[in-house]
Amino acid sequence: MYLGRRYPLVIQIDLDQKKPQITFDGVQFRCITSIVEEAGISSALQAFYKRESRKIIEERLRVYQPQIRIKARSVTIKERVTQWGSCSSDRKLTFHWRLILFPMEAIDYVVVHELCHLKHMNHDRSFWRLVGKIYPQYKDAMSLLQGQTDQ
Repeated sequence: MYLGRRYPLVIQIDLDQKKPQITFDGVQFRCITSIVEEAGISSALQAFYKRESRKIIEERLRVYQPQIRIKARSVTIKERVTQWGSCSSDRKLTFHWRLILFPMEAIDYVVVHELCHLKHMNHDRSFWRLVGKIYPQYKDAMSLLQGQTDQ
């Protein structure tokens, strides 16, 4: 999965390859590896997802931060067990790397959700009004994430 779509993973053997490497060309994932080992391929795929998550989330932050007129102090991409994102009182945002598996609408919703917490550190009416003002289709996007982990 990548941005809400399923793509094939093609494995290419290269005996000179030190560790598995993942590339994506828009049509398929390609794993170049010296040995077909599930753990190594899985680890390489996760590293790819983390890099792409950071790139896309930072891009989306550049889109939405000016609209909310607030900027995060830092952004971290992690493996979160129960949340897609979080916002600390010192304006640090954290996002789950698995967001990259979902469509861009879901990523945008979580980015906007966490940015809105920079102004409202709770889920009161003011918070949801701001989320709705910046991202009116947020309820549809929320439904894409429901049941996957808590937001």
